[in-house]
Amino acid sequence: MADVFVPLNAFKSVVTSLTGEEDVVYTTPSGVSTIILSAQITNQNVAQNNNVTLKLDSNRKIPVPQVQNIENTGSFISSSQLLEINRTFLKKEATAYANFLNNLEDIPFAFTSSKFETYVDEALDAVTFDIENGGTLRTQKEALSYYDKNGVRLDTDLLQVTSSYNTINYVNTLSQQILKNESVTGSVDIDRLYQTTFTQSYDATLTAESGSPAIIEDLFEVIANTNFIPVRQPQEKIELVKDFPIRKGDSFSPVTAGKLVMEEEFSLVVSGSTDLKVILSILESANE
Repeated sequence: MADVFVPLNAFKSVVTSLTGEEDVVYTTPSGVSTIILSAQITNQNVAQNNNVTLKLDSNRKIPVPQVQNIENTGSFISSSQLLEINRTFLKKEATAYANFLNNLEDIPFAFTSSKFETYVDEALDAVTFDIENGGTLRTQKEALSYYDKNGVRLDTDLLQVTSSYNTINYVNTLSQQILKNESVTGSVDIDRLYQTTFTQSYDATLTAESGSPAIIEDLFEVIANTNFIPVRQPQEKIELVKDFPIRKGDSFSPVTAGKLVMEEEFSLVVSGSTDLKVILSILESANE
């Protein structure tokens, strides 16, 4: 099948009426970027003013960490310290576990321990900050670190995504025993260690606060699940103009001199009275 020809540059005009609802008046085609050279919205009602609202819609679905049911009041200082004194053990043991599973694959990928140890470091930073200070802000930020600003996964290799998921899940499993100040191999979920160079640390003066193990488990799950099986929701529209009054028989030019650039598949959404008419002057340029 032949590729669809897209001219390098194309000047176009869009002329449309509004319906009284949110109207998509223009969507940038795939493979194209658009500059809105000018926009004019005319109120054809000569008896009354009418308001107009403009929004930019990326039409993207982005991952959303599922933290809505986590009530974390913070101040879990002892729990945080128990995780902190075991940071090196958690990094080395969870990474060795992920590497073990990778080696069981028919075609394992070239495993880089430092990469997965960084995942553990950053997850621990996020979780310990949140359990000390309350909320889920750092956990959400860490969960989204596996994606770029457009919600596109940074690591596209499925085996490596699975390994990062396994790594954080195993940190979670190890942490539940560490919070008890008990050997991790005492858990029914852990039957062996996958490295013997770094050992677990204990501190009898520290007792995990009531409720902290469940919250810590939930926070690690948010990071792991957002990476592996993300819940995606439409990215919120950006409001460019809100309820701007256009006088009767007059017009409004919210975009002039090419001040608005739209990426491919972005939409310009306009809402207002059926008395309002929209004229756009645009320049479409093919993406290289």
